[in-house]
Amino acid sequence: MNAGYSSYIRLKSGKEFRFGEITLPPSKSESHRALMIAAYGGFATDFQNLSDSNDTRVMMDALRAVQQKASTINIADCGTAARFLTTYLSGREGDWFLTGTERMKQRPIKPLVDALRALGADIQYAENEGFLSLYIKGRQIEGGNVGVDMSQSSQFASSLLLAAPMWTQGIELELFGTLNSFPYLMMTVAMMRHFGAVVECVERKIRVEAHPYQFKTFQVSSDWTAASYWYEMAALSEECEIRLRGLCDMSVNQQEENRLIIPSFQGDAIIAEWMRLLGVCTTAYEGGVVLTKVPFERNPLSFDFSNHPDLYPTMAATCAGLGCEARFTGLDNLHIKESDRVEAMETELGKIGNRPIRFCAHNDHRIVMALAPLSLRFGPVAFDFPEVVEKSYPDFWKDAGFLLIR
Repeated sequence: MNAGYSSYIRLKSGKEFRFGEITLPPSKSESHRALMIAAYGGFATDFQNLSDSNDTRVMMDALRAVQQKASTINIADCGTAARFLTTYLSGREGDWFLTGTERMKQRPIKPLVDALRALGADIQYAENEGFLSLYIKGRQIEGGNVGVDMSQSSQFASSLLLAAPMWTQGIELELFGTLNSFPYLMMTVAMMRHFGAVVECVERKIRVEAHPYQFKTFQVSSDWTAASYWYEMAALSEECEIRLRGLCDMSVNQQEENRLIIPSFQGDAIIAEWMRLLGVCTTAYEGGVVLTKVPFERNPLSFDFSNHPDLYPTMAATCAGLGCEARFTGLDNLHIKESDRVEAMETELGKIGNRPIRFCAHNDHRIVMALAPLSLRFGPVAFDFPEVVEKSYPDFWKDAGFLLIR
């Protein structure tokens, strides 16, 4: 569906949009961790509600290629696969070449490689120091004590932890630097424990015992980051009642000072609290949440994205669409995502007021999904690469009821 700016996208208006029920895509973050745990544990990946995103397919194809002893493993533009498979291949007998797209080769991996080398891994850079591609000579890793810098990505630490139950010495991992995206690391720990791993967390140290994974049933949750685009649509609408299935269980959610507390592995569930400040009320129902539009005060706001980097495009677009003043912090790592997301959003939001608005996708699924709802306020918009949403949310255009206007 590559529009090449020849097609325009707008939201359906009226009741077609304002009232709807949506089944969100499964979390690809949970799916990737479940797939890696299954690979280490040697059991089947017949988990319920596994993501069908492009990123998840890349991970599954890569793991299948490893099983088939393919020497070259191409993870395209999937950052999670790059980090998780670096550790996996380091401990698996064989000579491996791990590579990806040109953009993937610009995203850092040095802190993970340094930690693995300290544990005895044999990894060489094939091109530029600190980045893919990698030559990996797989060998048995015993584990032990090591540190890793979390400043650029929590996935470096998650990659090591996921492997540790299978190492004869387990791991005692010390976390250095700023603990960016820390909720994702806690997701890793929670899922490891679900599958029988023994994990102890004390301040900046995480200890994992040598205790192999055990198969257990697991259902991947609906994705809270995907939910954020629906929160944005609710915020930008005049009235709405949107039901998002699969986000919470009424039996375990709590109410505190008129705020819904939703247990989740996913840190991006904070979107419910943040969007409350922009006029979106979240109410639980059996199997999901209902979003409704309520009055709100237009006070200057502040949001810290250190732990929630994927929410930055959504919040930036929502505040721009509503004309709300907001201060954004914790943006340091956004330049090493699929695009430089701060620069991309500044560029694209600067086009508001143009007629028609022609947005560039920057080859970034989250940029596109954050910008699309602005059509509610500013009329039809165009994208040069609308299909990029398939990286995490393949049914985004269908679910949101967008129209292509030729």
